[in-house]
Amino acid sequence: MKSYATLLLLGVIVIASLIIITLMYKIWVAGPEDPRVAEAKIETQVEDIHWYSTAYKVAFVGILGVLLLSLLFISYSLARSWLKKASVHTYKIGEHHEVVVHEKDLSLAAPIAMGLMNAEQLKQMNGGVERAFDLYTKMAEAQTKQIQSLVGRKGVTPGPAQNTSLPFRESVELPARHAQGVPTFRELLDTGEVAPGKQMILGFENGVPRRGSFLDIYSSAVAGESGSGKTATLLFLIGSGLVSCSVRYIGLDPHYPHPKSLGFKTKPLWEAGLMRMATYKDDMLKVLNEIEQTIDTRLQQIDTDTRPVVLVIDELAFLAKTSIGGAVAHTMERISTEGRKCAVYMLASSQTWLVARTGASSVVRDTLTSAFVHRIKPKQANLLLQDKEEAEKVKKYIKQAGDVLLCPVNDDSVVCRMPFTTESDMEFVASMLASESAIDVTPKSPVPKPFLEQKGAVGQQQVAASSYQTSGQAALPEHASAIFDAELLTPDILRERMKASPLDNARWQHQLATASGVSEALLKNILSGKKKLTLRTARKLVPYLVSLDDPQSFLSER
Repeated sequence: MKSYATLLLLGVIVIASLIIITLMYKIWVAGPEDPRVAEAKIETQVEDIHWYSTAYKVAFVGILGVLLLSLLFISYSLARSWLKKASVHTYKIGEHHEVVVHEKDLSLAAPIAMGLMNAEQLKQMNGGVERAFDLYTKMAEAQTKQIQSLVGRKGVTPGPAQNTSLPFRESVELPARHAQGVPTFRELLDTGEVAPGKQMILGFENGVPRRGSFLDIYSSAVAGESGSGKTATLLFLIGSGLVSCSVRYIGLDPHYPHPKSLGFKTKPLWEAGLMRMATYKDDMLKVLNEIEQTIDTRLQQIDTDTRPVVLVIDELAFLAKTSIGGAVAHTMERISTEGRKCAVYMLASSQTWLVARTGASSVVRDTLTSAFVHRIKPKQANLLLQDKEEAEKVKKYIKQAGDVLLCPVNDDSVVCRMPFTTESDMEFVASMLASESAIDVTPKSPVPKPFLEQKGAVGQQQVAASSYQTSGQAALPEHASAIFDAELLTPDILRERMKASPLDNARWQHQLATASGVSEALLKNILSGKKKLTLRTARKLVPYLVSLDDPQSFLSER
């Protein structure tokens, strides 16, 4: 309104100036009027007196109407301005709090009120107490700067003790922030939050530990880009599982001995016998076979142990593209479909979840029933979660290393933060559990121990041979040993075994063909890729592969 009044006053001054200049021109410049001209004007006015009188009346009415309309418009504008200044805006913050802001203070207080509303929504809907607090802090700082700017503009310097807090702060219940943030794994051990007999901690929601077990996650993906905290999450779950409930962890890590690999960071644990870590293909195949044997024996109630067994796979995308990718996918599928009944679970870590990078199909990805999703690209999150809303949560709320979207089984997803866990924490766990009996990470015997003791060594061989025969394969001789399911045997694995053997290639092929009864020519064609390896041939070859790694024992048995 002030600008309109200024323009109106300026217009009045300009018009008055023009009128004064015109009158002065007539009086001072034009001089006295010629009598004849004046007489002619009078005669003309007399003749047109009727027209002039009508024109004067019309002009008077028109000017009066314009003045009245202008007065009405100015009155309406002033009244509307006064009403607007007197009006208020109400901002609802939370369930029970409202903030009233006058129109004149809207530019100052509205951004703060909007920020508090967003903070409250973060707190209630997504568990983002820390984010809510950070947002409130930023809004408060912005408001303080605005007040200081306004006060300084009026020529007053605010004193050091001046209170620049929000005028409505007392009516707002701000989210409380943990004094030290989420505690580290070592702090949880020191305070007894992670201790034998207590449930595992799956993450911290709103600064409060979310407790559970592998019954809440079953087979879980640990997803995230490089540097997002995947390895730290795996370390925390491994360490807390060992301490809380003596979980038997068996790991696969193709990138050992790189210092940042999971195998390297958990080395203190597997050197102390607290977990098992396979870092080479042969070891990985053996571990995968043992996991499946554990599933079989527990389902058949030969092994009645109920302690959780967890397969931890690091760099899943890399393993899926190697020669053992099929074996990994097969074991993952069995764990996902049958593992829950016999307490066999899985943690699988990867940066990418494209089918092209995790195998020839989506089986590997679809076997996972839960997820710890760290900072990751939206496309990858959508591929893994198969839910646009869940993927949007990852994009919106998972920003820092250690932030995760926990998607448990049969429950809503929540934004959590994982405790910081390092290699030194694994050393501490190893030393802490050293005084106790080491956790047995080897699979249980498929036959009850008293029966084996009664039968002796010969009886064990007979039982092993009979159990292998019941699976549809030929009985094994005493020197033979099945290292994995024949269905998983590939020509690549045969070639790797041949290279790893102390025998030369020709002798290795000759001895394997002689022992298994497979034609040596057929074996050469399979190794060269000219012939396809059938399941029948694989069943003949598998029992003798390990024996050829120790040719002396093989020949002595022969």
